[in-house]
Amino acid sequence: MRPCHIVAAALLVLAPAAQAQGVSTDPSLAPAGDYRADKAHTRVIWQVSHLGTSLYTGWFKTFDIALSFDPNAPEKSALTATVDPASVFTLDPAFDAKIAGPDFLDAAKYPEMRFASTSATRTGEASGTITGDLTFHGVTRPVTFDVVFHGGTMSPLKNVYVLGFRATAVIKRSEFGVDAYLDLGLGDEVTVTIEGEFNQKAS
Repeated sequence: MRPCHIVAAALLVLAPAAQAQGVSTDPSLAPAGDYRADKAHTRVIWQVSHLGTSLYTGWFKTFDIALSFDPNAPEKSALTATVDPASVFTLDPAFDAKIAGPDFLDAAKYPEMRFASTSATRTGEASGTITGDLTFHGVTRPVTFDVVFHGGTMSPLKNVYVLGFRATAVIKRSEFGVDAYLDLGLGDEVTVTIEGEFNQKAS
């Protein structure tokens, strides 16, 4: 049997198990503890209006996100995230360097963006908000993310419990000292979205 056929057969065997376990959006069924972002299945995305005609979209390739999860009181959970601004990615290497440069992120001077939660509120069965301090471009300001809990399940491939979330916030870059090209139609409001899977860490 060819290697590709072996892989396909293995996936067919595993698929029914994955479907049988299902995904639960009830946070109380998830194990408590520490989780880390699965970088292969997580994206830190940003969008900004370009001339009012489109939302220019990019993301960051280098980041780390840690979650301390309390299933019985999700509002007591805590999250920290760090991002390397030099890892900005837009499919245009020359423009990546421009965004990472002094006009925008100034990654050489400010080599880390950081978010640390200070409070969380549950707004629904599978939704909430998380507020924390965002340090960006040398400025620290409070930011609130709207969070949707996609659900949790035991991964049949990784043999760990996995939680899935989407977190979205809108910031004004001018409030963090990044005001280049505002007068030329580049938007002030930046939508930041974390679409991620978090793997439970071994105790």
